[in-house]
Amino acid sequence: MKTNILIIRHAQSVANNTGMFGGITDYELSQEGFSQADVLATRLKDVEVDKIYSSPLKRAFNTIRPTANMKKIDINIIDGLKEINMGEWEDRLIYELKEKHPKETEYITKTEYYTGIIGQEETIDVANRMYDNILKVAEENLDKTIIVTSHLAAIRAFLCKIMNIPFEETKDKIGNLDNASITKIIYDNNEKKFFVEYLGEQVI
Repeated sequence: MKTNILIIRHAQSVANNTGMFGGITDYELSQEGFSQADVLATRLKDVEVDKIYSSPLKRAFNTIRPTANMKKIDINIIDGLKEINMGEWEDRLIYELKEKHPKETEYITKTEYYTGIIGQEETIDVANRMYDNILKVAEENLDKTIIVTSHLAAIRAFLCKIMNIPFEETKDKIGNLDNASITKIIYDNNEKKFFVEYLGEQVI
């Protein structure tokens, strides 16, 4: 038995639009983000969906809300789907951090592996909580199709775990996943494994 899982990165947020490190700071979608959420709903109009799960952060919840409304499906909030806690870099302008922490920001820009930030949530912990929560809903929805709406760093940490990719190779092996993009994975209950069908399908 298998579960089809559509993992969606939230649409453009105010933080994305202004060059901020968002993390777990609860930013709203930008005006462009709300438009992207509507386009996403149109893209998913003819896709049969049984359950929808979302991070509690507004930018994720409001990304999938038009789809949920269209399909008349409740959105189930799961705290473990939220973004990485960026510690001291939360809610900070990226260009300011580059000036203050040039070595750290250069490494993160090169690899997309978040490490060495005071007070941050470790990427391995993000990967593990994402894995545990997605595995749980996958096993609860065998032979169904579900949507999971989350965040860039959290999604990529999960993908690194299931694809056996070292975190420092995130940028090379996974790359960017655009706002409101769809990544499809299959959970095979017989093999107890996740398989990636495609990464970051753009809908905008």
